[in-house]
Amino acid sequence: MSSQQDKSTFAEVFKQWEEKKNDEAEIRKDQVVEGKVVSVDNDNVYVAIEGLKQEGRIPRSEFDEKPELGSLVTALVKRKESTDSGCILSKKEADQRKGWEVVKDAFKNNYQVSGRLVNEIKGKGYIVNVEGSELFLPASQLSYKFSDGENYKGVELDFKVIEINERTRSGVVSRKKLLDEVNNEKWDALAEKVKVGDKVKATVSKIASFGVFCDLEGVVGLLRQRDISYKKFAPFKQYFTIGQEIELQILEMEKENNKLALGLKQLYEDPWVWAKRSLEKDMVIRGTVTSLTNFGAFVELKEGLEGLIHTSELTWAKKPPHPKELLKKGQEVEALILDIDFESRRLSLGLKQLQPNPWDALGPEVRVGNVLTGKVTGITKYGAFVEVENGIEGLIHISDITWDEKQKNPTSLLKKGEEVKYIILDINFDAQRISCGLKQLQEHPYEALRNRYPIGSVVQGKIKSIVDFGMFVEIEPGFEGLVHISEIPGGKDTNLAESYKPGDIVKCAVVKIDSKNKKISLSIKDFDKALEREEMAKYLKTSDTPSRESLGSFINSSLK
Repeated sequence: MSSQQDKSTFAEVFKQWEEKKNDEAEIRKDQVVEGKVVSVDNDNVYVAIEGLKQEGRIPRSEFDEKPELGSLVTALVKRKESTDSGCILSKKEADQRKGWEVVKDAFKNNYQVSGRLVNEIKGKGYIVNVEGSELFLPASQLSYKFSDGENYKGVELDFKVIEINERTRSGVVSRKKLLDEVNNEKWDALAEKVKVGDKVKATVSKIASFGVFCDLEGVVGLLRQRDISYKKFAPFKQYFTIGQEIELQILEMEKENNKLALGLKQLYEDPWVWAKRSLEKDMVIRGTVTSLTNFGAFVELKEGLEGLIHTSELTWAKKPPHPKELLKKGQEVEALILDIDFESRRLSLGLKQLQPNPWDALGPEVRVGNVLTGKVTGITKYGAFVEVENGIEGLIHISDITWDEKQKNPTSLLKKGEEVKYIILDINFDAQRISCGLKQLQEHPYEALRNRYPIGSVVQGKIKSIVDFGMFVEIEPGFEGLVHISEIPGGKDTNLAESYKPGDIVKCAVVKIDSKNKKISLSIKDFDKALEREEMAKYLKTSDTPSRESLGSFINSSLK
């Protein structure tokens, strides 16, 4: 084969490998994924799927209790959302699938399983929930007889899986077989040597998804994941190997139930005990950033003891950046303890409190009524933010951008990064908020209109609409005034529909312009009276003496 052919073949193989790699990164239906809880509401739990730029939501009803933010959840992909890149997940189905693998493994290797009796089949036995899978426990395999009126529903026991059906994902468990297999001699020998609370050395015999099985003097005990570390959801499989000898503490010993519970974290001090002894509010601590989320950064002080720096406590800026823009995972930081809740085991930290607050050094030019110039730093649906000083922003509310009420999207008049001149409307030092305005730099349209048309001015306008109580007349584009029926000659006796029509041009006198309520009052009667007085003045004046009365003076006098 030629060198050129080799290169061609390699290129094709490399392309296929890349395509396969990309395909593997694409989320698939029925895929089991792991995600971190980022948000919870009444209906759904939202998770960021590990290793993929995907988000998913799980029905809240699939959780026995509200999951904590930052916790890891295993779920099954049901389908992709039609509207965006997210997907619908099911924790319940993932638990059932994972649980079935536990059941199969237990059947194959003769391990014991734990299950809760969830439903009784009268006279026949119980349905047992084992890791999310429902198995049947015959009455004959419970090890003791059913008594009339006695109810074992809700009881949790250990069993052996004696039969499974892979097709229907069903099976049979036995309590009796488990108890029969208990080696009384080994248990008795162990009980003579150790007791609950003792430190012992055991050998790792099996590593499962939920913990580690350990052999102690021939008796198999279980070191559950929750008893390995004080750190929640800590990975553990890579720290154990089959045959490894580890020191543990005995937590429970029940020979009759063949139950031996072991613990590793109990050998060390609970970090919250240390916290209660060593930490207090307003103390500066040092820790390591362990996780960065949309809502803040988690900082670990000791293994199993983390505090949250909420995004609002990262900087003094009203619109704090994403934590990833300020911090890195593994970075050591100093923070201030804002609050400690020992009962709920929550630690709130602050980063900005160790930095100067720009509000403490606000410039003298930042005062209500002052006109300043600054850059637009951001635009939202309720307005735009403008830089007042370094680290301090003011909000130009959407209602303070323009006087034009017909502008459907006032924020479209502004662009991020452009410099604008604005006026400071309000400064709230307690809430650390500054309100700014753009339209206030221009005269109120109705004030300008009132200046153009003082009371008594004659205007000519077009009738826009006729209503029972009068008619609306447009005196300028965008400005309509009401001629109340009482201001029309004939008053209530006038048939407006017969006397006037939309589109007719009428002359009126300005009665009032209310700029606050944006109302214009007009009168045709006052205009007619003024005309009558004007005609009378012309008739009475001498031929040599010009009239000193004007139409405006007649209208003013008639309004007094």
